[in-house]
Amino acid sequence: MSGLCLTTVLSACGTAPVVPEVHKGEPAALESNVVQALQKQLREREKRIDELESQLDLLKMIDQDAEKRKKPSRLPATLTPIE
Repeated sequence: MSGLCLTTVLSACGTAPVVPEVHKGEPAALESNVVQALQKQLREREKRIDELESQLDLLKMIDQDAEKRKKPSRLPATLTPIE
């Protein structure tokens, strides 16, 4: 009977899944790559935000110029010449 148990144990060992050996340096390298990718995304987003803020400032200036041009063309009722 002990031969049967030994055969069962040995056959069970042969069916165990093969797990690749994990090197301790790989997770750190992978993490480093992820960090670098995230930092790149952050830099790109910050650059895009700067571009959008610049465009917004220009649009505000254009709007202010348009408002200034409108004001002198309208005469208030109190400044209407009396004839």
